[in-house]
Amino acid sequence: MLNYKEYIYAIYQEHSFSKAAQKLFVSQPWLSSVVKKVEQEIKTPLFDRSTNPISLTPAGEYYIHQVEKVMAIEEDMREHFAALSGPDTQLHIGSSMFFCTYVLPRLFQEFREQNPQITLTLTEGSSAALSEKLLERKLDFFLEAEPLQDPKIQSVAWCTEEIVLAVPARLPINRELAEYRYSFDELLKRNEPGRKKPPVPLQAFREEPFLLLQRGNDLYDRSMELCRNAGFTPKTSVFLTQMMTAYYLVCEGQGVSFLRSTIPEYVTPTDSVVFYQLRDPMATRPIYLSYLKRRANPVQQKLIDFMWSRSLLGDRPGER
Repeated sequence: MLNYKEYIYAIYQEHSFSKAAQKLFVSQPWLSSVVKKVEQEIKTPLFDRSTNPISLTPAGEYYIHQVEKVMAIEEDMREHFAALSGPDTQLHIGSSMFFCTYVLPRLFQEFREQNPQITLTLTEGSSAALSEKLLERKLDFFLEAEPLQDPKIQSVAWCTEEIVLAVPARLPINRELAEYRYSFDELLKRNEPGRKKPPVPLQAFREEPFLLLQRGNDLYDRSMELCRNAGFTPKTSVFLTQMMTAYYLVCEGQGVSFLRSTIPEYVTPTDSVVFYQLRDPMATRPIYLSYLKRRANPVQQKLIDFMWSRSLLGDRPGER
């Protein structure tokens, strides 16, 4: 009954016999005969052909669920033996432009020194696109501020980051808020003894133009909530897709923006921007490491162990 599982699974994915036949490069009559053969063997229909598009029967749902288990085992075996026999091994990690450009190359330098036989490939993209790649096994890991909501994916908090308000240094309001204001260098040293400043009253910026990331981004939701908690709706001048674009527009004086506090660690120091800390739980967010819920192969496990040895949260998955 599993000899034709790939064909039946394609019909399930496409919700159509004709589309599945095109995808598989077979004729629709032949594909229909395959399904009938399996249904005769198990003595019950797999698809409800009276619906549009076609849907699974209860027996079909069970069949697909079991097929996914078998396919996962087969893929695990292929990856395991490839890792054991291949002289070169690869890992694919997906994340945002900021992490792929600034954070991960520095983080993985030690990993590469410890494991020179492993090649790391970094892929930039949106959460939606990268989660799809993860499900398709085109990625091994995904690192970002949003947990992936899929039953096949495990997302575990790996570290936390602070959100600060970045403001053009030339804005007159900065003179009124000197006791809260951090220069570029001061923000980097804020955790040293005696250098901490109080969080800024965010409502002081209610009349300033805001640069926000687009809807669908975790930081957009947090930005709106931060302003709402401060009693106002931000006057948004521009919506953006990349946080680094927002940072450089702030440096040019185009508006204020909520940004991750780690940006100054990776860019050239400048006097054109100042920063303010915020007193709101929404100004702290977790960064999640996501991967498929299956046993990791030896190469993947090496990276998991390395990531957790560098985590600031202490606990590994399953220990919290």
